[in-house]
Amino acid sequence: MKTLLLTFFLFIPLTTQAEARLGVIGAISESIYKDTDSNSALLPNIAYAGEHAYLRFPEIGYRFFPKHSLQNIAVGLSYESIKFDPDDSDDTSIRLLNDRDDSIMAFANYRLGPVSAKLAQDISGKHDGYYIKVSAGYPIPAGAWKVIPSISYQYMNSKMSNHLFGVSKAESAKTGGSISAYETGPIYKMQYGIRGIYPLSRNITFVIGVSYTKYDDQILKSPIVTDNTITSLLTGINYSF
Repeated sequence: MKTLLLTFFLFIPLTTQAEARLGVIGAISESIYKDTDSNSALLPNIAYAGEHAYLRFPEIGYRFFPKHSLQNIAVGLSYESIKFDPDDSDDTSIRLLNDRDDSIMAFANYRLGPVSAKLAQDISGKHDGYYIKVSAGYPIPAGAWKVIPSISYQYMNSKMSNHLFGVSKAESAKTGGSISAYETGPIYKMQYGIRGIYPLSRNITFVIGVSYTKYDDQILKSPIVTDNTITSLLTGINYSF
């Protein structure tokens, strides 16, 4: 699943119009790792919005102000599915490396209108890293459709980037030196997306979207990475209560 679930997060609506939503999303995403095929999956789309507490898969949080306020501050926990399973690669040396596992991160988020800033810190001990993300998205009516273009910038510190793209000396030794040890510094990525939402009935909506992600060129120095761009597509159905 690697970057697939992370890419899916981009397509979660910025505001919740209904108290609850349940749906399924089909997604496909390219991989930036060496000799690794694109990923595809069916993903749940689950959301509940109280006046302050909310669940927006894969995030659970608490808003300090009512949910429809122009600005808001939220804190909570997020399941960050940014991982890499070396067994997915066709490269025999890469298959000897350790898994890059998912992590649980505590976050604080500030939103002003369509713009939000988020700070998240790993609390699961997977990498002990953090990231800072600034994002914006705004819904535009287009006939029966609602079109939502979005953009985000994410800074990732060296602990988190090494978890994803670094190779330790111990791992290098496991490959007999065929993969060199590599330590990366902080990196960033830009993500651009557009999502369309079309009502099929009062409660059922159809969703389709595409995103393009570009990582810092620095990750191309990693011996386990062959590209720094990802294109992802999704489509799905949601039911609102």
